[in-house]
Amino acid sequence: MDKDITKKESFVALFDILGFSDLVLKSNELDKVANTYIKAKKDFENNTSHINSLLQKDAVTFHIFSDTILMYTSEVNDTSFLALLAACDFLFLAAIENELPIRGATSVGELIVSNGIEIGKPIVEAYKNEKKQDWIGLWITDDCMARINRYEHLIRKDIVEYEIPLKDGEVKKRYALNWVKSLPRKIMSEKRKNDFSTDEIKEEIKFFRKLPSDWKVKRKYENTKQFIDFVLSSEFIKIYKSSNP
Repeated sequence: MDKDITKKESFVALFDILGFSDLVLKSNELDKVANTYIKAKKDFENNTSHINSLLQKDAVTFHIFSDTILMYTSEVNDTSFLALLAACDFLFLAAIENELPIRGATSVGELIVSNGIEIGKPIVEAYKNEKKQDWIGLWITDDCMARINRYEHLIRKDIVEYEIPLKDGEVKKRYALNWVKSLPRKIMSEKRKNDFSTDEIKEEIKFFRKLPSDWKVKRKYENTKQFIDFVLSSEFIKIYKSSNP
């Protein structure tokens, strides 16, 4: 094997910016689209660099190809998965702030890495699972949950069991990132107060301010709103408040 080629086992997360092609092809304000995208990209890059700085290593590597975002970890362990979740969380915050709906899936397995080229089964699996979904969110697959201390994440509500809406297939509970959980902390920090309301959280989710342009978009939005209502129930709010003193 070439000395520049590295094999590693990694957690992988792959995201797509929904409707990005239509934004580029149909928008009469292409400069605005580009500036929004560049700002979201910069926000995400800064926060991911912060994660790696805190851990004092490149725990999470990411690449952005037009409307696709690929992240993977340097190792497979609980710390690496936490770093990946934090990066995914920051991506959602940047996407929400810049009104870019995103959808993703995770996987785990062996990657071959060489000079910015990444090849491996987990990338293909994450890509396929991302395309199966019909909402804005992140599907955390069973293979990843099997490699981590799932109990801690489920208790803190970082990850939730939920009937992720798929375009077809079996209706059953799967695991999803609770990307809404970071919004109370953002609200309290920005408004310099010690409390928040569900209305304030919903107001933060800016891409819902745009009316759906067709039924395909409308279904995604309605499915996402159901998830938001689920993670804003009284049980969840109590946990958010206890974890944000």
